[in-house]
Parts: sequence; structure tokens; C-alpha cells
Amino acid sequence: MTQAKTIAKPSIVNLDELEQQAKQQLDQASYDFVAGGAGSEQTLRANREAFQKITIMPRVLTGIKEADTSTILLGQRLSMPIYITPMANHGVVHPLAEVGSAQGAKKAGTLFVAPTGASKTMEEVAIAIKDSPRWFQLYFNKDPGVNEQLLQRAEKAGYSAIVLTVDLPVLGIRDRNVRNSFMLSKDLDRSNVPSERYVAATRSLQSLTAGIKDDLSWDDYEWTREHTTLPVLIKGILSPEDAEEAARRKVPAIIVSNHGGRQLDTGFGAIEALGPIVERVKGKTRVLFDSGIRRGTDVFKALAIGAEAVGVGRPVLWGLALYGADGVAAVLEHLRAELTNVMRLAGVSRPTDITSEYVKGFS
Repeated sequence: MTQAKTIAKPSIVNLDELEQQAKQQLDQASYDFVAGGAGSEQTLRANREAFQKITIMPRVLTGIKEADTSTILLGQRLSMPIYITPMANHGVVHPLAEVGSAQGAKKAGTLFVAPTGASKTMEEVAIAIKDSPRWFQLYFNKDPGVNEQLLQRAEKAGYSAIVLTVDLPVLGIRDRNVRNSFMLSKDLDRSNVPSERYVAATRSLQSLTAGIKDDLSWDDYEWTREHTTLPVLIKGILSPEDAEEAARRKVPAIIVSNHGGRQLDTGFGAIEALGPIVERVKGKTRVLFDSGIRRGTDVFKALAIGAEAVGVGRPVLWGLALYGADGVAAVLEHLRAELTNVMRLAGVSRPTDITSEYVKGFS
């Protein structure tokens, strides 16, 4: 496994080209670990294809001269309605790992969601970004004591929300990792769950499911909420019925996501789930979105359909691989610049002004 060599100054034309630049710098197994999806990767492709079916309707003669992308998300002001979604093992692409990604988010003035399956501990991340907005993503462990410790540590380290990921009862079948016999190197042992057994497991293909409870239920969500003072979000909802149940239970926010196409193959594009979910919950819970964001137009479309903010994943790691923390910030600023551009062309000045009247072709 070869981490990319950091290039001096970020230069981004678009995020698809950035991925190709990172691919040239990383070894095949490391690149595939990040880029790959489940099975034949139909869901991975569907995420992008679904965005391409949605069109934007511009408005003219609006008199709008500037666009302000800032927003408030769960009480925290962000420079943009774009945040870094949780991803495991940033250390695969760069030695700064999650610390570098978090520093990039801080530079860009937005939110970082620290993962359970990390190359750096949540405390290292917190120290690196201090007062910058941060949430902690929880994979619910089979051992309640582990979960309780993680929640307590997150509170102590200044995280302001817990993101419970619920779409990984088993690890999706990822052909690229099997083909490459992918293993995490020994220098990526820094885990938020530092038991000897877990660390040994994290070097194997099954790293993401080592210790994770494989029969997760609503009772586990309620247990989590009872054991922390922080708001507990749910990530990985695609079904309107599941979203409605979350709203009934007063979940503060849900994240519509198909895990970036890394779990269930032959699924639909995640953006296709957003409209029906927004319609079903009718404002009774906040709705966020991730999976397939590559352009400012994608961000605009998700906001128009009803998301309050969107998470970006793989492009962050391409920026980290090539340019370190500055590359992460550059990716986020690139998306913000593209969003600003489309907002100006569509005739809106604030994210809250982006409504469904500006898009067509979504269900």
C-alpha cells in the first residue's frame, strides 16, 4: 500500500480529474479501496447517473448580485451547506489521515464527521481542529461498554453530535478489495476501539465490521440516545417508511445515503430516495444527504429537493492524497465556488432560497 506524495499547491479543474490525478499517485489497492463500490458497482454508477437525470431551471432578471452559501446546521454556522461525511481509514491515502481531513474542513469553515474506523483517534482530531465544528460517527459495537466509552469520549472531546450509521449489518461484497487481497498496513493501527482483537481484525478485508453489532434495531438507537447528552442522528436511510419511523421517534436529523454505493449492489441512486423521504417526513426531522456528490450542481439539486446540507466523501480523500489538508480545503472550496456559480445563474442568493421549483426530473 502506497500513500500519495503531497504535491505543493492544490490545482483543481473538476473533481473527476482530481480523482484521476490521485489514481496516478496511489498504488492500485489503495486507490481501489477508496474508489470501489459493492459487487459490479451498479449502485456506484447509479449515484452519478441519477444526478444527471435531474435538470436545473434558472431564473433571470432577479436583481441578485451576490450569493451567500453560509448556513446553520444543528445550531452551528458553516461557510457552506457542504460537510465531510464519515469515511474509514483516511490513513490509506495520506499520513495525516483524519487529522488532515479535519484541518481541511476547518480551513474551509465547515463540519468534519470523524469516523469510528479511523487511522487517528477522535481525540487527535479534536486537538487538531479545537473549536471547529465536528461530529462523531458511531458504528454500534456488540459490546455495550465499548459504545458507552466512545460516547463519553466524544462528549469529552467536544463533539457536538453523534451520527449512528445503520446500513452496515454486514460488509458489502467489494470485488476490488477481494481482487487486491486488500489489507491495512500495521502503521494504521490507531483505532478508536483499541482492543487487541479489534486492531488485529482491522488489517483484514472485514475491518469495517469487526465488532459491529449485526442485528441493529430501533432499540439500539434508543439505547444510544439514552447514553449521551448529544443529539443522535441516523445515517443510511433510503426508505420513506424508515424515515417516517425516525420522525415519529423524534430523531433530530437523518442522512439519506446508500454508503456511496459500497454496500448493496444493483440499488438505485441515493438522490432518488431524497424526494420521497422529504415528502414523507414533512419537516418533522431534518434531512441531510450524501452519496455521489461531485459538482456544485449536485449540491444545488440536493438542496432543491429538500436536503439541508450534503456530505462529500471520496473527493475529500483525493484532495488529501495529493495535497494534504490544503487539498481537502481546496476540494470543499471548489464545490462552494461551483455552488455559488449555479446559485447566481439560477437566481438565488441563499441556500434556504433553493426550492423544488428550480429542478425538474426528480420523483
